[in-house]
Amino acid sequence: MPDTVSHAGKFLRGKQLEFTEANEIWKQLKNEDQLSLARQVLRQLREKPFCLSDGVPNDTSTKETLCRQEALLTSKDPELDAATRHDEALNLLASEFEFIENRKLAGDEETLGIAGGICKRRWNDLGQLKDLVQAAEFYERAAKNELGDDAYPHINAAFLEDLLAAAGDRPAERRERAKKLRERILRDLAASGTWFNAATRAEAFFGLGKYAEATDVLRSVGADAKRAPWELRTMAEQLAHLAYLREERPLEHPSIQTFFETLLPGASDAIRSVTIGKVGLALSGGGFRASFYHLGVLACLAERDILRDVEVLSCVSGGSIVGACYWLKLRQRLLKSEPMRHESYVELVRELISHFQDAVRANLRGQIQPHVARVIWRFLNDERGILDPEKAADALEEYFYRPLWPVDGPIQMDQLVFKPADHDAALTGSEAFNPGKHNWLRAHKVPALILNATTVNTGHAWRFTPTWMGEAPWSIHESADSIPRLEWSMYDKDVGWQIRLSRAVAASACVPIVFAPLRIGQYYGQGIEVSLIDGAVHDNQGSVSLLASGCNVIIVSDACAQLMLEPAPVPGLKGLRTSTWRFVNTLMERVRLANFADLESRRRSGLLRGLTFLHMKAGLDADVIRLHFSNEASSLESTPLSPSGVRKDFQRALAELRTDLDVFTTDEANGLMACGYQMASKGLDRELPKLQRVWRAAPRADWPFQEMLAEITSLATTTARRDDRLAALGAAHNVSTSSSSQLAGTPLPLWRKIKSFLSI
Repeated sequence: MPDTVSHAGKFLRGKQLEFTEANEIWKQLKNEDQLSLARQVLRQLREKPFCLSDGVPNDTSTKETLCRQEALLTSKDPELDAATRHDEALNLLASEFEFIENRKLAGDEETLGIAGGICKRRWNDLGQLKDLVQAAEFYERAAKNELGDDAYPHINAAFLEDLLAAAGDRPAERRERAKKLRERILRDLAASGTWFNAATRAEAFFGLGKYAEATDVLRSVGADAKRAPWELRTMAEQLAHLAYLREERPLEHPSIQTFFETLLPGASDAIRSVTIGKVGLALSGGGFRASFYHLGVLACLAERDILRDVEVLSCVSGGSIVGACYWLKLRQRLLKSEPMRHESYVELVRELISHFQDAVRANLRGQIQPHVARVIWRFLNDERGILDPEKAADALEEYFYRPLWPVDGPIQMDQLVFKPADHDAALTGSEAFNPGKHNWLRAHKVPALILNATTVNTGHAWRFTPTWMGEAPWSIHESADSIPRLEWSMYDKDVGWQIRLSRAVAASACVPIVFAPLRIGQYYGQGIEVSLIDGAVHDNQGSVSLLASGCNVIIVSDACAQLMLEPAPVPGLKGLRTSTWRFVNTLMERVRLANFADLESRRRSGLLRGLTFLHMKAGLDADVIRLHFSNEASSLESTPLSPSGVRKDFQRALAELRTDLDVFTTDEANGLMACGYQMASKGLDRELPKLQRVWRAAPRADWPFQEMLAEITSLATTTARRDDRLAALGAAHNVSTSSSSQLAGTPLPLWRKIKSFLSI
């Protein structure tokens, strides 16, 4: 593989090769899933024939093949903008094949099938029903041709008809067309003994609900024709989607279980993966308030045996602080030879809570807060922030991350990469472990860790992962965004392209004005020095990264600060500060609502199999404020508990706690964790009913927030500590109740004034 990449790089830099050699390079790269590099080699091969010593063969067949493959790779290239790459791919096909745009012309099934796949991927990325309709049209046109050996377009046309029926587009008509396509395949496609022929016939039986017959077809294929598990992933995922469309609880259907065990022999864990879907968990920003809320959500997910299925962990700001701790704890456990069990996750989260509480008590703010004179000096010297993010990074590493790391010294992001102790090289076909390629075969996933920040230079999202950092094209729309994108790249310590875990987290949590931007140096030329701020500025929930990673079951834990009612504008200088922050918060709220609307539309269209969006104000009373002369007398009927089963007085008080990095009292921390736990419990039951039987709730574990959980869910008229607890939570809205938050060398009242002015 390194030799292929090296040869590709030399070719792209201008080294002349013979056509056969260059043609082989992109094919090898494609087979090794290096899609972006394969596309670049293929594009240069087609567009710059002077890079070839003998030129591209002039026959039509070769030119058409190269065009098809470049279009396919362009649509799949993760380094291209999702909003435009599929359009570019279709334009490539249209430039060579006139029938792509002219529906009156006949066309070959291979090209039409590729066009259908491009539109289906565009639907996956953007969630627009029209793309699914267009994909179905391409497959339908291709299905007018003969079946051939594998009837590829015909079976995909049937699948698209089912997807559109599920999305509500003429459901009866489309289901009938899907049925007739499958019946035609079973009637007219003779068995040939090849794998793809058998796979098509098996899928036709499966789509008709004849699971036993589908299993018999798979069993009839000779051992030589069978495929390795990793080669069956696309087929397995498509059939799992069909199972969910046909059956209420597919995992409990014995014939479906038998089918998948036959399709994926020796890979029983993959059956769970493809039937559940790719699970993503997003932990929002919101300071330590969010961190403690997320711990409660993690506790619930551990009890329900959901954490084992999480494949992507996307974190922002306060979510990054606790998310990195969880990921390091999970890494520790997966490196042990002892098998993981359901109880392992409960114990892991219990230990995580204890560790995180100890780290917070170390008083992160107190470690990094400067003397008031230093604050003034920083602003006079255009530091653009009160606090130094580098000091925050050092404190995070010392108290939060180094205790979870096996060796002394700084923790670099590229050091996080590891191979789980139970990695099966024989099953995966690879000694090295790659989460993106191998997680679906595992019972206990290794989540892809994504820490989200925002680039000051461009306004784009910046991501850190254990293997690369930079501005990925996931959320950039080139048709509306003319700002250049800063290229992402794998880490390279030889040129200094690496970063410590704690600095990545600090960048993700760099609240503007509170913290100065975190600078990572000049790597791009043109005098660009990359500066990073809080990921919440771009996406405070982290949901964009989950969608870009292909997650179709999404859990969002949202504990960020939300806009509250302002009865009247505040006059004077204080009013200027208040209105400025009001404008910013309004914009942030708009982004938050837009992200939620996008997720909800994907759920409704069937693009997402499941969505749980937890936010701290869910279910709180929000009655219409009437005009003083209004004749309307109706109002909301108030109940003591919200739909999540949390007392509304406690839920409101917890939702309005400060979103900073102060020390939190025991009641504050336990209240937030209990709230997250309870809201997750109700949210999963309400919004992911099909997975309730898979993600069973074990007996409640002994959590440290147990007493507070009973308090915030109590229907009793009063309890011994309710009034005191509510009063303390109300007093902790803006300023920490702990004296340990006192600024070094600065009287606490003065620091409170600074905090009040900045609303931190």
